Amino acid sequence: MIKFLLIMQVCSSVHMDCMPQFEQSLLFETHSSCIMSGHLSSMRMMNDMGEDFVERARIQIKFNCKKVNES
Repeated sequence: MIKFLLIMQVCSSVHMDCMPQFEQSLLFETHSSCIMSGHLSSMRMMNDMGEDFVERARIQIKFNCKKVNES
């Protein structure tokens, strides 16, 4: 059965650097649900960091949904 794994990475445009990628532990049934979760998780993370920090560091959050085979 095919599932989707959400992989995220936080980057700073000011420092021209990214933290290591991290994977969510939950596998998603559909690509769409994975992408929606990526957007929502990104918004939560930026909110937790605070607007001042996000602005100063020019934070960008990248994410991808990787297709995986679950046995």
